[in-house]
Amino acid sequence: MTETRINIMDPQPAPVQPAAADETPKVVYASVTERFVALLIDYGVIFIPGQFIGLAILKILGPYAQMWQIAAVLVGINALFVLYEAIFSCGDRVTLGKALVGIAVVKQDLSGPVSFPRAFMRAVGYYISGALLMCGFLFAFFDDRHRALHDFLGGSVVVQIRQKAWWERLLVRLLGTLLLVGFAWVMYQQCFGGGSVVQQYYVNRAKAQLQNVALLEEVHYARYGYYTNDLLRLSLLSGDPVQFQRDTQKVLSPKGFRIGVQKDSYKIMAYAKDTNKTPVYFSSK
Repeated sequence: MTETRINIMDPQPAPVQPAAADETPKVVYASVTERFVALLIDYGVIFIPGQFIGLAILKILGPYAQMWQIAAVLVGINALFVLYEAIFSCGDRVTLGKALVGIAVVKQDLSGPVSFPRAFMRAVGYYISGALLMCGFLFAFFDDRHRALHDFLGGSVVVQIRQKAWWERLLVRLLGTLLLVGFAWVMYQQCFGGGSVVQQYYVNRAKAQLQNVALLEEVHYARYGYYTNDLLRLSLLSGDPVQFQRDTQKVLSPKGFRIGVQKDSYKIMAYAKDTNKTPVYFSSK
């Protein structure tokens, strides 16, 4: 308790100063654009090198890699991202993207950093939102603290940890808006344009098999003097007709496979085994 003495002989005694109230810093929640810019940076930290490593592994495996091998590569890269997000979102740590933007993950009651289990659940929440066609991320546009689904799962909020200059706020806002629009366009193409990496891989495998068929066509022409539309006859020239048939069935749809031949040319038509059944062609001319 503080005591204030007043001099009664002073004609104008000094006013009593009230005790200063405890000032708590104002919490500023991270905006959607700030969070999105940070997330894309963190995605790049893991997925850019991960994509090169994954493609190198798939190249080593060759065009006839099994589905479980492709899945193992994808799961490994995504598991690395989950661990990265979980480890650097708990304690007093922040991810590279959040550090650059100046934001951090804390408990929803603002009492301190989240624990590793909560941070891990929060990281898994990214994929739950993805499985829901990204709808989980839309929560951030309507929640007063800009929390997305993964924040609710992890019991967390994202707050600003430093003040930014006006130009920095403007830059993040403009960049985040442009990236959000670009991301929405990419998602549209992924959902309706059929341009996913896995689908493209299946298409490339189908094209590679058509090249193998074309090679056998050339062998047949060199041996017999004409091209043939008989796939069984071509498979006999491969040296292992049973394996050749298996390889063809793995990457090409059984329906729609045709070989059109003329005297001095041929055209092979088929459908890849991706979800869109993409048509693939090979022509000698």
